Formats: sequence, C-alpha cells, structure tokens
Amino acid sequence: MREGQGFTVDARGAVWMSRPLSLGFEPRTALWVRIAGRAPVRKLIGNRTTSVAWAEGPVELLVKGLSEWANEAGDLLPGARGGLTGSIDVAVAAWPDAPRPDETGAPAGWRHLWRLGEGRIFAGTPDGIEVATHGDVGILQLDCDVPLAEETNLRWSWRVDELPSRLPEDLAPTHDYLSIAVEFEDGRDLTYMWSAALPEGHVFRCPLDWWCERETHWVQRSGMAGLGRWLDEGRPLAEDCRRVYGRTPGRVVRVWLIANSVFQRRTGRARFRDISLT
Repeated sequence: MREGQGFTVDARGAVWMSRPLSLGFEPRTALWVRIAGRAPVRKLIGNRTTSVAWAEGPVELLVKGLSEWANEAGDLLPGARGGLTGSIDVAVAAWPDAPRPDETGAPAGWRHLWRLGEGRIFAGTPDGIEVATHGDVGILQLDCDVPLAEETNLRWSWRVDELPSRLPEDLAPTHDYLSIAVEFEDGRDLTYMWSAALPEGHVFRCPLDWWCERETHWVQRSGMAGLGRWLDEGRPLAEDCRRVYGRTPGRVVRVWLIANSVFQRRTGRARFRDISLT
C-alpha cells in the first residue's frame, strides 16, 4: 500500500473457542490489520471495512482470540493461549485513490479504546449515546482530569432496554454486560454495571486474564425491573474507592462506556445521557 491509498478488507467465517457453546469470534471482533509491521494495529470496523492506508508497505493480518496486546504495534503479551478452530477467509482490494473510509458513528469527543479496536456499537444521538451490541465488544472513552475529592460524584442517566446476559456475569463464559466506568491515573478502572442476576452492591474483579489486575465491577442495578425506563444514577467515587481499593487512587482521567456480548452472543441495548463528574 501507499500511504493515503484506499483499501478494503472483506472477511467471512469465524474462529471458535467452543463451537458447541457458540463461543467464537467473527472477523469484526477477531481480525486485526497492520501495515509494514508498524503501529498502529487496527481491528476491522465490520466484516467488510474500507480504510485509508496509514503507512506504506504490505498489509498484514492477524486473527486474535482472547490474548492481549503488549503494545499498539501489535506485539502480543507472552503466555499460553488457547487454540482456536474454524477459519476466516479474507480478500483485500487496493484502490487507486482514497475512497471515503468507513466510520464508526462514535460521538464527538469520544474515542474507542485501541486495545479492543473500533466498531459500530456506539452512536451519538441528539440527547446522548446509543449502545447496541450483538456478538461484539467495545469500550468508548472520554478524557478528563478531575481530582478524586471527598465530594466527587459520577452522575448519569441510562435506559437499558435489553441485557446481553441472562446469567451471573462474574465468570468468563458469561461476562457479557453494559456499564459506565471511570479510569484513574494509576490505570485501574471501576465500572458500574447493570447485572442480570448478581445482587445490587456486589463487587467483583473482572474474570478475564489481564483485565483482572485492572478492572473491578460494581453492580449498580440487577434484574429485569426497570428495563426500558430512564433512570438517574449517582455514585460517591471516593467512598466507593475506599471499599474497593482501601484508598482513593488519585485523579479520574477518563470516563468509559462498556458493552460486551462476545461470549454468549446475545443482544444488549441501552442509551446514556447527562454523564457528569461533579
């Protein structure tokens, strides 16, 4: 590719961790692209994605399961990785010019966490952010710089229409959920989720490797009651952090929206609005 030249990746198929459990990944969640061995590595937005080359050189493709990136250049962290079955067939078409690239629809000011890649889960609306996930995962981030004082509160309104799990989400095979989170300057994040079956106030570490050292979940609401209605929420962050970490971990540097349905491949739908740190 030449830098600035357009190209399309068209992929079909899937790879499976467990075919009987339908635990697998489509190209839009498993297939990553790099050019000439240099950063950044990028995931497909959809199973067919048109992009503009961000470097010059050969297009490289990698199918990635649950293993984690070591860096944005596409190196993987060391350690054993479970085998995947299945296959993904790929065609790459290079265009003579730079066609309009596919867009994600993410709201202005927000960006996708590079570690999970871009997608079409989140969309800006006139009054907030719409979330729709099915068999995929994504994290949307907004940078901020807020001191974690005693009176610091996270506030938001959400309308959750459909939960992506019907089972407790504290095990890896059922870890599908919708949540809002804050990231602290030490790199850890605390997420407030709507659980299908875990009790309100329940706190647990993320059950996934790598994430378990960084992410903690707090069940803000539980069950089917309240689905489909706008609800106003608020959390006293310093008090919550003392319960979770035993101390307050410095400043808040990002707000996240998280949507995961990659394990059970169900649908999750929600809307968020009026998000603030006060």
